[in-house]
Amino acid sequence: MNDHQLVVAKVVVIVVLLLVTLIFCFLPYVLNRWYKWTERNVGNARDFLAVLCLLNFGGGVLIATTFIHILPAVVGVVDALQQCEMLATTPFALPEMLMCSGFFLMYGIEELMYFIVGRQQRKKQEILQQALEEGTDKEQQQLEQVAEPNWLRGLGIIVALSLHELFGGMSIGLEESVQNTWFMCGAIAAHKLVLAFCIGMEIMMAHTRWLIAVIYLVVFSIVTPIGVGIGIAVSETASANQPSIPAGILQGIACGTLLYVVYYEIVAKNHAGWRIFLCCLGGFVLMFGLQIAVVEAKGKGGYECPSHVANSVN
Repeated sequence: MNDHQLVVAKVVVIVVLLLVTLIFCFLPYVLNRWYKWTERNVGNARDFLAVLCLLNFGGGVLIATTFIHILPAVVGVVDALQQCEMLATTPFALPEMLMCSGFFLMYGIEELMYFIVGRQQRKKQEILQQALEEGTDKEQQQLEQVAEPNWLRGLGIIVALSLHELFGGMSIGLEESVQNTWFMCGAIAAHKLVLAFCIGMEIMMAHTRWLIAVIYLVVFSIVTPIGVGIGIAVSETASANQPSIPAGILQGIACGTLLYVVYYEIVAKNHAGWRIFLCCLGGFVLMFGLQIAVVEAKGKGGYECPSHVANSVN
């Protein structure tokens, strides 16, 4: 019965996150009719103080979620796996190593994306230079094409951010209780929805063609639900209250990717004064309080070794 309720909760999370993210992605297009953002001299949604405060509030939420909720859960899973002799004992802190692996994995993927995009941009700059030097009609047409917003760069940014959100969705799907599922959903949503609004606004301000903009925003919206689905599939491979090697590894990697998002996408880029600091701290304190409430409501639990492993351990 509890397993059924858990799966239902995760399916509801998939639907809710998909619909609400789509709404926040396209909300700037609706609000632009009244606020005329595209007519202002603002090139980045993060230039608005309210958006910056919300992003850093979400950053504080993710910091608390990473270090107070996910990392201790990974430590618990890894310890249970090692006690059950399902995983070899290592001379280093394996949970923290998994977190660092997720951090550098996301770091490497993002740098690879920007390298590919940068190479394409350099090729276009060469075409632009030739058009300026020769000045023929054909080259002038090429110049006009190069002057358009770089759709490939936008695609690279969307793919990099989508990978972050994919692992965030997996962290929801790997949860083992209904309370923790909604806890993680709130934590991921606090960051993702503000980011969805920012992406929608930046794509709108770049005057990206409507069809391409729709593709970008839909891709960004569906990756978290896909991640939740992957997490459900992985968690269903293990019996109740039994540790799972794939779940432990993926949860550790997801922890590292959230850490990367916090430090490279939010905090490190926006040293904007005490108000922003207090927003980040407020998000952390809120999630810390919710974590205490969830633990008190859930009570202490533990893992049991599979029967065939328990016999061999005994």
